[in-house]
Amino acid sequence: MKIDVYISTNNDDKYLSVAADADVNQLDLPDDIDPDLLSLTPFKTSLELDPNNPIVGINQEDIIKQITKKGYAIHGSSMNVAINLAGKL
Repeated sequence: MKIDVYISTNNDDKYLSVAADADVNQLDLPDDIDPDLLSLTPFKTSLELDPNNPIVGINQEDIIKQITKKGYAIHGSSMNVAINLAGKL
């Protein structure tokens, strides 16, 4: 699935994604949507989602599921890094 990703202009931790080339201005968003998601700017276009090929920072399966069900996905982006030292100092 190819998607277009939009980022909130009010909070850079909030994203809204739609199927590629969908018009975000025509979405049927709920009345109680986070107001930060009412002001968006393009972030990434034609991003190819394939759960068999991980993309750092996003849960592809969740985004695909939301877009299939609602026509859009609301999500964040995160990355956890752990550093472990091996041996003795």
